[in-house]
Amino acid sequence: MSASSHDHDGKSSARALRLGLFLAGKPLEERLVRTPREVSIGKDASCTLIVPPTEGLSGNTTLFVAGDKGWILQFGEEFKGRVALGAEPVSLQQLIDDGDAVAHKSQWQLPLSKNAKGELRFGDLKILFQLVEPPPLLAKPQLPSSLRPQLLTTLDMRLLRVVAASFAAHFAFVVYLRAMERPKPPAIEEIPERFVKMLVPKKIEPPKPQQVTKAEAKKVDDKKPDDTKKKTETAQNDKPTTQPKKEEDPAAAAARAAEQRAKMEQQLQTMGVLKMLTAKGADGALADALKNGSSDGDPDKVFREVGGVGPVTGQSGLGSVRGGDGTGQSQSIGSLTTSGPREGVGTGEKTEKKVRAVVQESSPQDLDPGDLDPGQVAAKIRQYRGAMVACYEAALKRNATLAGKITLRFSVNSVGKVSHVEIEVDTMHDDDFAKCIVERAQSWRFPAPKGGGEVQFAYPFIFQSSK
Repeated sequence: MSASSHDHDGKSSARALRLGLFLAGKPLEERLVRTPREVSIGKDASCTLIVPPTEGLSGNTTLFVAGDKGWILQFGEEFKGRVALGAEPVSLQQLIDDGDAVAHKSQWQLPLSKNAKGELRFGDLKILFQLVEPPPLLAKPQLPSSLRPQLLTTLDMRLLRVVAASFAAHFAFVVYLRAMERPKPPAIEEIPERFVKMLVPKKIEPPKPQQVTKAEAKKVDDKKPDDTKKKTETAQNDKPTTQPKKEEDPAAAAARAAEQRAKMEQQLQTMGVLKMLTAKGADGALADALKNGSSDGDPDKVFREVGGVGPVTGQSGLGSVRGGDGTGQSQSIGSLTTSGPREGVGTGEKTEKKVRAVVQESSPQDLDPGDLDPGQVAAKIRQYRGAMVACYEAALKRNATLAGKITLRFSVNSVGKVSHVEIEVDTMHDDDFAKCIVERAQSWRFPAPKGGGEVQFAYPFIFQSSK
């Protein structure tokens, strides 16, 4: 078909694009686009027509664009379909061969006439399109004026009167309060004297220091020492107990610390081996090492002077014992073992109990070999066996005694995709587990049936735990 048969009279720009989508022979959506613009299809949310993932169709594919004189069909060489620009439909490949389609980047563009129509196919998805006269826009329906709600008719008159009366009463009360003469506060002279004493606090004067004359001071000096001492003790007893303590004399503090140190050394001398190690005098083993608290002595030299205890001579031993009637061998730290079990001690951390699930294989039931090969079906299910095991292991963590048989009935369409799954037999009675395996089975794919129609069969699964 030549380009001269196209209708480019300018009226095509006013035509509307009518689209119809069919998935597996069932109507999916109908759309009317009034003005020429870009129309895309795919699974992305930004597409004009959103469809499920389809074979041969990318996530966002542009099918129609706006041209100078109307709609333009945009397609690729791999597209399948037909277009009728006149009386007879022509395939997309023939339009490319005849030169009706114009190359645009990596695709082809075909200007559509005002009566153009056609179809495009992508796997199970079929798209029908047609340029039609746009129907007139319907005016927005409006109610008659007699039925439209009005303010005066919708208001409750009784409530309106109550609100108006309340507003008038409150307004009048505010006006009355503002018009009243406010009393002036009384002056201090008008207040009775007894109230003034209660309101005004009395000022307390500090006591004046007493002046001691020379004659009184001389009399105090002439008094007996005993009287002075008694008065001093009385004054000290009269002082409050909360008076802070005086600072202690450093010499007295040092003497008290030395006394405490001597008592501690005396107690240590009565404590078994410590009595021998901390003995004072010329025979004391640690006298030279300690040197009154000093740490500059040689500990090995000190221990060699003690009979019966020898220093460590190597890294692996604790030293030998000398003296008495017997000798001991040095023992390393590594030779010391616990008397309890040799297994590792738990740290208290929570560990997840591991479970293993076993799903026994079977064969499909109610399956006609003329539609699907039972061996291929069983092989496909063995490939998906891991999904069933995962669901069963998750269920065993909730219920370790869960086991039984579940029979699934599959419905497979003409392309081998599972269109429906339901549970036919269930002896386990676990809703979460049943929901899990049904969701996994809905995504399985089988070989396409030989007859091209939908095929149904049942498949039993036996679940048991492996301990």
